[in-house]
Parts: sequence; C-alpha cells; structure tokens
Amino acid sequence: MSELQIGVLILGGAVIALVYGFNAFQEWRFRKKTRQAFTRGHDDVLLDVPKNNVRDGVKQDRMEPVLVDASPEPDDYAAAYFEPQIPAEPARAESDRPREAVFDAVPVMEEEDEDEAPRMDSADHQALVVAMLDPSLDFIAEVVFHAPHELAAIPRFNVGKRTQLIGRTEKGLWKPAEALPGTRYKQINVSMQMVDRSGAVTEQELAGFCQQVSRFAEEHDAAVSFPQRQQKLVAARELDRFCADVDVLIGINIVPQGPIEGTRLRSFAEAAGLQLEPDGAFHYLADSGNTLYSLMAADQMPFTFHTLLDKSFPALTLLFDVPRVAGGVEVFDRAVYFARQLAQEFDAQLVDDNRRPLSDAGLTRIREQLLHIYGSMDDRGIAPGSVAALRLFA
Repeated sequence: MSELQIGVLILGGAVIALVYGFNAFQEWRFRKKTRQAFTRGHDDVLLDVPKNNVRDGVKQDRMEPVLVDASPEPDDYAAAYFEPQIPAEPARAESDRPREAVFDAVPVMEEEDEDEAPRMDSADHQALVVAMLDPSLDFIAEVVFHAPHELAAIPRFNVGKRTQLIGRTEKGLWKPAEALPGTRYKQINVSMQMVDRSGAVTEQELAGFCQQVSRFAEEHDAAVSFPQRQQKLVAARELDRFCADVDVLIGINIVPQGPIEGTRLRSFAEAAGLQLEPDGAFHYLADSGNTLYSLMAADQMPFTFHTLLDKSFPALTLLFDVPRVAGGVEVFDRAVYFARQLAQEFDAQLVDDNRRPLSDAGLTRIREQLLHIYGSMDDRGIAPGSVAALRLFA
C-alpha cells in the first residue's frame, strides 16, 4: 500500500472521528438545553412520580392528570398535569387573536434619521411607552438628564429579573436605548420585571436594583425617580399568587408496544407540521413563531438529526404550556388529536405518569377547568399567549 493510500485512510479516519465527536457534542448540548427547558428531577417520567415545577423544577411535586380542588402554594407556580380530551374532529391550531413572536419583542422605530421619523403627539408617545414597558408588570425608574446625553455604553444591571431600557431622544422620540454616536437622550426609563416563574421580586432585589440605577444616574449627572416600593412589592406578590393559580403544564405520555424508530418519528412529526428546534424537541408553531405544543422523548434524550437517524425511543411526551398558548382550548384539542394520531401510528397508549391509561371520565372536567383558567386570565387582562403572558410565564 502506497504512502498516498495510507495518508488518505488516515485522513478519512480523522474526518470520521471529527464527525462522531461533533455529533456527540451536539447531543450533549441539546440534552443540557432540554434539561434546562423541561427541568424534571427524575429518570423516567413514566415510572416515577417526580418533582416537576413549571417555574424551576424544584419545589412542587408533579401532579397526576386529575382535577384537584386544592390551590397551589403562592410562593411558586404549581405544575399541573391533566388528562386531555380528544375532539370529534381536529380543531384549528391557530387562533384569531394576534400574538407576538417572542416575549421580549418591543416595537422598534427606524433609526436612520430622526428628522424623517413621523411626528407623534403625547398620546402616541405614551402608547408606545406602555407597549414597551408595562407598569402592571415592571418596576420603572425614570432617569432624566440635565442636558441631552449620549450613551457611551448600555448599562448592565446585576439583578435576577428581566430588565429593559427605553430612551426619549432630544427630539422627543421614544425608542429602545442604544449606544449610538450622535444619538442623545433627555431621559432613560429603566424597568425591572416584577414577576416571572421564579417568583415575585423580593425587597432585597428591588433595593439592589434601585441602588444600581441611582449609581448610573449619579455617574451621568441625572435625576432619578422611582415608584413607591412597598406598593409595588404588594402588587407583585398579588400578581404572583394569581399566576400560581393559572400556571398549568399539561403532559401527555405516549407509550408504544415497542420502541419508536427515530426516522419514522421524524417523518410523522414533520408531516404533521412540527419542526425540530434547538432545544431537542419537535414544536408545532403558530404563524407568529410561538410554540403551541411540543413533542419530546419521555426520557429527555434530545432529538437531533443524529439520534433520530440511529436511535429508537421507548416513549414520548407531548407538552402543552397552558398560559403561554393563545387559542386556548381549541389548540389543546388539536394537541390531543395529534397525541391520538401518534398512538394510532405507533400502536401506543396514552398514559399518565403511573402508566394508568388516560380515560375519558375526567376529560370533560379537565376541559372545563381549562376554560376557567383562560377566563380568569382574560378577566385579569393577561390574555393567554400575549406578550404579558409570555413574559410572566417564562
């Protein structure tokens, strides 16, 4: 064998090793992201009754898919897993209600030339501010400069909650604050979200945020004003209690007679309109880009093009994150219909975490409870799948 042939063989072996190593790295990365997205402190969701919390996966026990009368503890959102109801016919997955694509999307004005921007009256300015920062969700500090001020850099605030900055330029145009040469601001509003799935903001967190904003204002020779802290803390705790009452994650387990080949699963999922996302799960997306429901391996092994090509899966879990989905019960019906299709295609059974078949007995009650949850959210002014809901239940 010539030296050239030997060299080609060595090079080919190195390429194969690199591809295998890259696939192994991708699988590890997707597995890590999946654990972060669907935190579950257990090995098999079908054999154990593990802890599962749609907020942090730590405190609350995972509930069986039956109706319960007890309210969840107010300090964390409870993850409730309910039995689904199959519709007579598949409902449309899309909702007529407009939805935002991502929870932190904000309206952005064109920045080429402020002189060319449309003039806005004070009402329009206020509407834009409310669209970007929500006083019912955010603690908003107002930093007013003594003279129009150009930002050398966007300040970073070391807090455990989502922060956002908007600025009013010297021409009176509100826009997301940016450090751009020639763009000078008369005022910067800095917000910290008061509630999310990790809980309500604490007094210590709020005090730390105010100190950091005050330091920023002092460094830039600006005046700063804050809302009344105690009032905001009380409002945040009350909002957190409401969120705990409506934060429900529905999981439907699909258990086949034998393992499902990854290639068949991928083909079926994609034919049904789902697409593989970086978190290692198949997602059915609305036109806006929001997830309506998702399909993952029950043992949390991430789906990748590599694993789907050469692995089989003993069970699947279909997830429906109730407050984050616009379209409500209609989308839930569609998700259940898809679960039934999976069961039929792969000779599987729909079961709860204790391998009990999902019966029809409690399905109507579950559906009614979902209607109650959605009604409560609408009454509160937090529409399911809206920008506010996506921020609160993140």
